[in-house]
Amino acid sequence: MTGRMRPKVAVLAVLLSATTVAACGDSSNDSGDSASSGAAAHAAADRLIAQAIATNPAADAARISGSVDVDVLGGRQPLTGKTKITADGTYVLPSGASVPDLDIDVGLFHAGQALGGAIVLSDKTGFIKLGPAGYKIPASISRRIVAPAEPAKNGLTKTGAMFFINPHDWQRNAKVVGETTLRGERVQHITADVDAKAFFLDLSRMVRFLRRLNITEALGLPSALGPKMVAALARSVTVARGEAWIGADDHVLRKAKAHGELVVASRDRKLLFGIRRATLDANLDISELGDVPPISAPKHVNSYSSLQLALDALGEYVRRLIRGN
Repeated sequence: MTGRMRPKVAVLAVLLSATTVAACGDSSNDSGDSASSGAAAHAAADRLIAQAIATNPAADAARISGSVDVDVLGGRQPLTGKTKITADGTYVLPSGASVPDLDIDVGLFHAGQALGGAIVLSDKTGFIKLGPAGYKIPASISRRIVAPAEPAKNGLTKTGAMFFINPHDWQRNAKVVGETTLRGERVQHITADVDAKAFFLDLSRMVRFLRRLNITEALGLPSALGPKMVAALARSVTVARGEAWIGADDHVLRKAKAHGELVVASRDRKLLFGIRRATLDANLDISELGDVPPISAPKHVNSYSSLQLALDALGEYVRRLIRGN
């Protein structure tokens, strides 16, 4: 992949990886162990979740590392086959700010191709970055990125909200299944059921955002998930298991993982681009709490029109891949 093509994929991969990883991470359906049970376990989990999304300076700076492995059977290109998405970077909520700064590197691996780049947000201004050079996102789009972050309570939940990652809204019947130690910290281990419709509604919002950046068109991905598609996706879910580990003392999410499966009924396959089955495995780690340097805008900034040219190049590249397959 040429350098001109990578910036677009950076946006796509960042957003998709963040969405899928965090989305499933806090939501699950695992019986866990028997450390807690019944109403007390559910009440304890509800308290933990409420603490994790509340105002919390301990969550205002950290490193986020995640990966998502998706395997799609059936479906049109470029949806079908195995895809791996990785994300690694930092966020910081400056003192008095309502929106965090962030700098996240992303990789996308599909059909033998590896693409990469980064997304940067500094003082509410967004950039796509390739090496030292950045492409400034128009102010109208940057405003849309940061708007969901402002009502959230801490740096981690604000970062998630910008990418429509709101797992506390998707979980149902959460329960505490025990306490353990993770990287020397005491953590509470919780599991939960997933409200599939709530998850796919947030995903549909993410797709609309990607469309504004012309990412969906460039990669040949769906440009919208309407109500009928959301309903079809939700009823196709057969497995949605996941776990989360939240700091026992500071109430910050430290780790999450999930496994999900879809089996699409024949009546829904045309609506869902021919997909028959899909599996997803996701992992998320939060580390280096409070030990993150300030984030600044790229020093070398190119025009947004240059980014659009690169998107066009990427679209042509994807079309050649599809013809080749």
